[in-house]
Amino acid sequence: MKYFYDEENLEAFREEYAEMSLHEKAMENKQLAGGSVVATLLLVVGLLVIGGII
Repeated sequence: MKYFYDEENLEAFREEYAEMSLHEKAMENKQLAGGSVVATLLLVVGLLVIGGII
């Protein structure tokens, strides 16, 4: 309950969150979304280097 006023506020958020599309859910935590993008890019570059393409 750290980020919510009360149980009613928590339940309202849960309902709203459940109805969100995937990209809207990702934007609720921008640091996690950004970190995921960076990690994916590093993984792709690493695989290309290992494969000898780069």
